[in-house]
Amino acid sequence: MNVQIPGRDDVRHALRVYMSRTGLSLGEIALRSGFATQTLQQFVSAARFGTPATAGEITAGRLAGWLAENPAPLPELPGKLYPTEATRAMDRLIDHAREGGWGILYGPAGAQKTFLLEYRAAEAAHAPEPALVVVGADPDLSPRALLGRVAAGLAAPYACQTDSLRQAILYALRQRKTPVALAIDEAQLLYSRVDTLEVLRRLGDAARQRMGILVAGNEQVINLFEPRRRNYFEQWRSRIDQERARVLGPSISEARAIVASELPEANASQTAAAVEASVVTDPIGKKQYVNARRLFNTIRAFQRVRRNGKAKVQ
Repeated sequence: MNVQIPGRDDVRHALRVYMSRTGLSLGEIALRSGFATQTLQQFVSAARFGTPATAGEITAGRLAGWLAENPAPLPELPGKLYPTEATRAMDRLIDHAREGGWGILYGPAGAQKTFLLEYRAAEAAHAPEPALVVVGADPDLSPRALLGRVAAGLAAPYACQTDSLRQAILYALRQRKTPVALAIDEAQLLYSRVDTLEVLRRLGDAARQRMGILVAGNEQVINLFEPRRRNYFEQWRSRIDQERARVLGPSISEARAIVASELPEANASQTAAAVEASVVTDPIGKKQYVNARRLFNTIRAFQRVRRNGKAKVQ
């Protein structure tokens, strides 16, 4: 029986994608896989590959086997998702971006924006073509770092330089059968990174309908594209205003249902107390809602008390 050895080009591509997704260097992969670093450097650069002439094919076969046995780790779901009016509004905006649209998602803390994005991204990561990629922002996020995180999420081939990363991302997008939504979470932290914002916009323009962009963050994110430093962001605003959603946390009735599911042993007064401790008032719309972070912290505290009580009884 003949064993088909993968082609060198296919394995080179798989290795570059693996490096992008894991963040591992050739040296680190060599250390883990048992290859010499120089061997992998020669292989990935398509250099002349020693003697005998079959050495490259042998390396390709061994490396393909190692990659198959050591797949890049996939993200786990961050917890249990309870559908609410807010999560449904966020899902509608994600769907808009998945169709190549642009939009902005914002709201106060405790609205589960980050949780929902991480949950949907973890779900999507298990598909052959992830429909959602989430990149967390920070004040020091350079254009190269941004493109590196996008490339990793899209499983684009590894690249070092900013322009090479951009080309790798566009290559990965051209290979897809369906568009993808790119969400930038905590985007308000990019306020001073005009360079990063402009690289992101140009990438989105080059991707055309293959990638939609969703800018997400707290209330301050709506100020992200105000004019400053001789940058007026007209092009950003004309795109990002296609669709927007301001979301709050669960309603009081939705929060009661969450507590009932998480704490089936709680009585009516305990359920009411857990919800009441988490109720806040929206300073803009004056509507009452439940801060989801406070609610789940309250639920966990109740569960700890119950566990400790059972342990003492035993």
